[in-house]
Amino acid sequence: MSETPSRPAAAPAADPIPAPAPVSGPVAPRTALDHARHAERLRAQLADFWGRPVRGVPRGVDLMASMHVTATGRDLVDDPHAIGLYAAMCANFSHAYRASEVWVAPHSMADRIARHPLANQASVIVGSLEDAAPARDGLVYLPTPIRLDDLHPVHALAWHMEGTGIDLAFSAETITATQLLPTRLPPLLAASTKLPLAPYCPNGVTTLYEGVLNGYGDPHRFGAPDPATALALVLAFWDLRAPTARDADGPGDPATVEDTLTVLQHAGPGHGTKKPGRSRKRARQSPPRRRIRVIREPAHTPAPDTRPRPTAEHVPEPNWKDDTLRWEVKLKHQNRCPNPHQHRAIIEAGGECKPVLVPVKAHFNGPKGRDVDPKRTVRIVPDRP
Repeated sequence: MSETPSRPAAAPAADPIPAPAPVSGPVAPRTALDHARHAERLRAQLADFWGRPVRGVPRGVDLMASMHVTATGRDLVDDPHAIGLYAAMCANFSHAYRASEVWVAPHSMADRIARHPLANQASVIVGSLEDAAPARDGLVYLPTPIRLDDLHPVHALAWHMEGTGIDLAFSAETITATQLLPTRLPPLLAASTKLPLAPYCPNGVTTLYEGVLNGYGDPHRFGAPDPATALALVLAFWDLRAPTARDADGPGDPATVEDTLTVLQHAGPGHGTKKPGRSRKRARQSPPRRRIRVIREPAHTPAPDTRPRPTAEHVPEPNWKDDTLRWEVKLKHQNRCPNPHQHRAIIEAGGECKPVLVPVKAHFNGPKGRDVDPKRTVRIVPDRP
């Protein structure tokens, strides 16, 4: 057990650049499958950001150079040793993202992480990270971001582990909307920093090695939490995420708090641009897929009850089956799913069913046993006093 140093005081607020980016972040998806695909795309984009060279240097090295300037006031070009260190660190990050487990947090988890005792202590007590971590390399996407004071919202948390035992090196990243990063940087630095084209970007990098906690750059300039807070946020997520039987790749407990969705693996920009070969064997290969863990809302957080409360003057809503007449459908063509019985399983597995145009015979719709409405009135609502 080791205790990290207390958190430093926040740096004075910096003047924003002349044309700050809008505060609103990317539009979040709505369904669980959309969240899973969004998280997988985020993982691939971050692996691409740290690892894919752009004119010989990954954009992640350029971000580390900007952090280096805000902390030391010196250009990274003047320190060849630091250039090699940051390049190796970016390569490790990229490799870790390719092997990361990915979670999608529920909307309520952002507030619970922000109010967690670990995130509100003056110091953080760190035990065995290898025993507490749900995975050695992981990424959690937060549909509702964590908001801390005046910092940029945290849309995702990532952690990586290298080595084991006393040689364990741990790193964590806070990830925010890319458009927010230049808003607190000095104008010249903001103009020279090459940010990713993706909607999200790391804004804070924290490492822990041999009990020494270290952060890169001036976190306030990047709207990021200090190193101790960043570590506390990751530990809070580990504590809130309950372990499940699925971690052992078993059948899983029906009462588990996680659902597993399988989505198409996202290659990221710059990959998959070559035309496929003409080999029949290659054409038969199925595209790679990844498993995404979707955490359910906690059982102790009940969903809001939107049903009308019964009162003395309450009038029940009309029932569709009781107040609807049948209507005639003439011969026509409609777009129908070619796999109606397997449609749901195909969609949940990440596939798609392209509709086909089929002829529809003349028939009657509506509840059986009702009269036919010649005006095609689908619903009849009785007059109310």
